[in-house]
Amino acid sequence: MTAPPRALAASLAVVAGGYVAFVGWLAARARRPVPAPPAVPEAELPSVTVVVAARDEEATIGRCLDALLAQDYPPDRLEVVVADDHSADGTAAVVRRYARRSAAPAAAGGADAGEASRAEPPRPAVRYLRVPDPEGPLRGKAWALHTAIEATSADVVLVTDADCAPVPTWARQTARRFADGEAGVVCGLAQIRPRPAHGFDRVQVLDWSLLLGAVSGLAEAGHPATGMGNNMGVRRAAYEAVGGYPALPVSVTEDFVLVRAVAERTPWRVRFFLDPDALVWTLPIDGVAATYVQRRRWARGGLAGKGWIYPVYGALFVSHALPLAALAAAPLAGGVALAAKGLADATLLRAVLRRTGTRVRLRDLLGVEAFMAAYLVTLPVALVLRPRIAWKGRHH
Repeated sequence: MTAPPRALAASLAVVAGGYVAFVGWLAARARRPVPAPPAVPEAELPSVTVVVAARDEEATIGRCLDALLAQDYPPDRLEVVVADDHSADGTAAVVRRYARRSAAPAAAGGADAGEASRAEPPRPAVRYLRVPDPEGPLRGKAWALHTAIEATSADVVLVTDADCAPVPTWARQTARRFADGEAGVVCGLAQIRPRPAHGFDRVQVLDWSLLLGAVSGLAEAGHPATGMGNNMGVRRAAYEAVGGYPALPVSVTEDFVLVRAVAERTPWRVRFFLDPDALVWTLPIDGVAATYVQRRRWARGGLAGKGWIYPVYGALFVSHALPLAALAAAPLAGGVALAAKGLADATLLRAVLRRTGTRVRLRDLLGVEAFMAAYLVTLPVALVLRPRIAWKGRHH
């Protein structure tokens, strides 16, 4: 073996060894039992507002509202606010229909009201809120969320997306996490429900689960990196302590900037539990290209963080690019590094996906390894050549 391949093999050993050690540490954390939330008497559960920011979500918002209305939470302490961010489709009509239905038993009169109350259990209130035009640089989802939060007074704000369906215990399990007084933000397990005839959906499940395992493990170790904007709870006092979204950097990843602000500027902790009782099911992105665009948006939003994010991006780039580059000069060493990385990823995936009873299949694992390598290697160039992000009909 000549000197350059020997040096390359040594570099691969360092990079692959570091990656395997880190992912193995994450897998060990993901295998730990989820601590039970504090026991809270029914009468002491906090008031909760679930905020859903929606823009042209006519096709999915009904599924989301059905899941939210089925929450196992006292209906007199739970409300759902849909912040309609200038939708051009039938989103408003769908939400207003749910709002009328949620208020129907209370609005009816006489004997009919009594019969309606006996026929249907009490339901949380659903409110439709039209988001006004932005007042300054804040816009998009962050502006919609802030508008809804300012229009409510609940102690805890839960956030999910219009294409999501939380399990019935989600609101109760997440709200109880705030009872110890330590948590300012609580994020939870979100999982993609793949469609039967779409093989790439299962690749998305694995890619998403690797992210979940990483950010949950880091947060629970005291190093919160980001949030999970489709399954996140925020203590109102923590939100107000950082000034809300108007006082934070404008970003296409609003959960990232809020989590970083609470972690760095308040005494409250950011918690991230892989708890199946607080699970949110979400829909897959439609295709490889659209999923790549989503990952580019996430990476672009992460650049708004402090300087520590650049070494993280650099480490991810090297750990994926170097083994691929080594295949030409030192194919055996490159192949071993790729195999070691794949086994480490599979270990973390099994630890995360056992929460939802999902198996890791070899062909899906190979697919996610190829997809991750493709986007993590090309994202730096993509962000330089196309720094602006188009999302929900807007450019950022």
